[in-house]
Amino acid sequence: MADFQLRAELRGHLEDVRSLCITPDGSILTGSRDTTIKLWTEGQYGAFAETMTLVGHTDFVSALAYAPQGVPNVCQGAAVVSGSRDTTVLVWNAQSAAVVQKLEGHEYQVTAVLVTSDGDIVSASLDKTIRVWRGGECVHVLRGHEAAVLCLLQLPNGDLLSGSGDCTMRVWSGYTCTHTIAAHKDSVRGLALLPGVGVVSASHDETLKVWSLEGQCQGELRGHTGIIYTCAATADGLVASGSEDNTTKLWHADGTCLQTLDHPSNLWAVAFLPSGDLVTACSDHVARVWTQAEARRGPAELAQAFEAMMAAKAAAAAEQGGGGLPAGLKLQDPAVLLAPGASDGQTIVVAEGGGGAAAYAWDSAKGEWERIGEVTGGPAEGDTLAGGGSKWHNGQLWDHVFDVDVEDGALPRKLAINRGDNPYDVADRFLEENGLPQTYREQVVDFILKSTGGGVQAPAVQYHDPLTGTGYVPPPSGGGSQPAAGASSGAGAGGSGGAFAATGGGADPFTGGGGSAGPRHLPAKAYLVYDQVPGRAAIRKKVAELSAALAGGEAAGRVLSDAEAADGGPLDCLLDRAAVAASSSGGPPLPDAELALLTKLLSWPAAQLFPALDLTRLLVLDRAVAAQLAAAAAPAQVDGQLPGLLGAALTTACTEPLVPAAQQTAVRLAVNCFGHQALLAWVQACGSRLLECVGAAASSSNKNVRQGLATLLVNYAVWLCKLASSELEFKSRLLVLAVEVLNASPADDVETRYRALIAVGTLAGEHSKVRSLARELGFLSLTDSLRGAGGKVGEAAAEVAQKLRL
Repeated sequence: MADFQLRAELRGHLEDVRSLCITPDGSILTGSRDTTIKLWTEGQYGAFAETMTLVGHTDFVSALAYAPQGVPNVCQGAAVVSGSRDTTVLVWNAQSAAVVQKLEGHEYQVTAVLVTSDGDIVSASLDKTIRVWRGGECVHVLRGHEAAVLCLLQLPNGDLLSGSGDCTMRVWSGYTCTHTIAAHKDSVRGLALLPGVGVVSASHDETLKVWSLEGQCQGELRGHTGIIYTCAATADGLVASGSEDNTTKLWHADGTCLQTLDHPSNLWAVAFLPSGDLVTACSDHVARVWTQAEARRGPAELAQAFEAMMAAKAAAAAEQGGGGLPAGLKLQDPAVLLAPGASDGQTIVVAEGGGGAAAYAWDSAKGEWERIGEVTGGPAEGDTLAGGGSKWHNGQLWDHVFDVDVEDGALPRKLAINRGDNPYDVADRFLEENGLPQTYREQVVDFILKSTGGGVQAPAVQYHDPLTGTGYVPPPSGGGSQPAAGASSGAGAGGSGGAFAATGGGADPFTGGGGSAGPRHLPAKAYLVYDQVPGRAAIRKKVAELSAALAGGEAAGRVLSDAEAADGGPLDCLLDRAAVAASSSGGPPLPDAELALLTKLLSWPAAQLFPALDLTRLLVLDRAVAAQLAAAAAPAQVDGQLPGLLGAALTTACTEPLVPAAQQTAVRLAVNCFGHQALLAWVQACGSRLLECVGAAASSSNKNVRQGLATLLVNYAVWLCKLASSELEFKSRLLVLAVEVLNASPADDVETRYRALIAVGTLAGEHSKVRSLARELGFLSLTDSLRGAGGKVGEAAAEVAQKLRL
């Protein structure tokens, strides 16, 4: 096979190119994280030019399909079909660029779209469903997958094939599942028709598989060292794949890797043109066209510029890595894997694409080389820890590898750790890898601290009274946050300009980690609260003004009475109680008159509601009041609103038309509901309904509203980790909101970005399926872009990216 060479680069998108589609005439459609779709058409001399940009989605474009003119039910002419993380499917007139259909029904990101020969549009989503649309209406919803549906393919007989995060493929005939195939060890991410053979599947388990149309596995293609996001195939049996390892590989269906094309970043999509040329979509914002035909190769300057860029990238990576491979290690050519090993267990190190290397061991029973892990550089000279020098484990060099006895009569488990690692992160990884319960966590951390002789140190956690908040000084302007029960004290990496200020210690507000051990932001271990007390006179005056504004209107019956507003009356008592709620040891329940007044205030319309929400935000920090409000019923429960008095008030504040002040105080009230068990149970009972209620805050133009939601996501992440909950659907909603918050927050909104990242990183450390879901949502490329932000946002983004790659 002649090698593919670079033909053209399609530059125009502002962010990752996430999706590709090829039209019958050889034009290229690209969809991007920048929310646009571009059409690239080949010109007279073989160059591709951007000829159309489609603008209409509000989030990144994750899937594309094309319907030629004459396909029924779609459009009068040719049509482009797109799916997006904004949950919609749009149908565009390919000539006018106008949206002719907007298909709404999915709850989460649309992951795949196709157009059947009959003109039906089929879409898949993270909401675990497949929807069939006809004439702009949803006519079928296909359910059965136990996780996100990630890819679709129409088989030659008209049946549908779907791949999912539940590791299976399903065959749908007549909109009924007729066959389920246990396909891979991890999510099935891509599907492609292999004419004359069957189907190719791509997976997060770093393999591709070839299947017959009857569902029998015909072969396995191994060679990638990262998640495989995409695959494509030609009529003559050439297979292409794109991976998180920054390479596209060309394969023969028998498993032979024919060529590896290195890229600057990970590959989201690959597709073949009718000419046999290959198109790759990369997260460096560029789509590239590659060709085997000498006549279509790009100019020499294009290839030279690409090679220079790749060389500079490799040099920068080597410099950052600080030493490359361990000294004396023999690096062998991949061809050595074609010959059998000399003995069982023989280990060799083989060069891989992108300048990496991997260790392989010979398995004589299977008669094959087994890849056991990536090889990384050893510690710099002089870097030593107690217990001796570096050791190998799973093909990687570690500062320490310990034997841990966890079960009588069983072999010890291996625990690997590097100097500077957070022992809690290492313990979490060890417990998950070995299927051990979280109750062992502190024992494992203690073992690490003792066994490394001080070479690895725990974050400097300082516990304090859950109500007094010792160690924190709420800032005058952002509504300070402090941890609730069991939290650590200190200040964030952002210093005095962030949402946290400290009286000493310089520790991170989530983990308690000190500065001397390097940045350690994950995971969050404590609930955060908004505990700043507003000026008493100001809030009393505002309540009186708003009460007067209600007179004569529909809410006239909820105006404060003279007795309630009198000096020393129920309003003054509520203000006094709120002022000390966060700093006292607790008090008795509210008297009936005060509870009745608070109930009245919380029933005000949205435009007048925010002072009551702000008072309640503080009152719920009192244990007795929290228990009262958890049990308090709404004056009139309405269908669709959250349960109880608090639920009714939150629903009012978060219903269109939105009042930013009410929305801000409502979200902060929800944050503070995690402080005591009674309201924590209420938060748990509300679950997804509460997230749905406050979800609009994610895209708010108000910085304080977004920050409040990001803080709420942190608390939910901490709560879910404490429960070791398996509610993947609920966690997926948290991740979707975190993405929306990050995308809506500009670079100067440091605290909001930081907290959203902390929420994601805390969830991602809990379970491999959560990490897989986060990767499917595009968090790897998002965190990679945020790493350049610097400060605590850059540090947190780097830690989240590291967790997602576990």
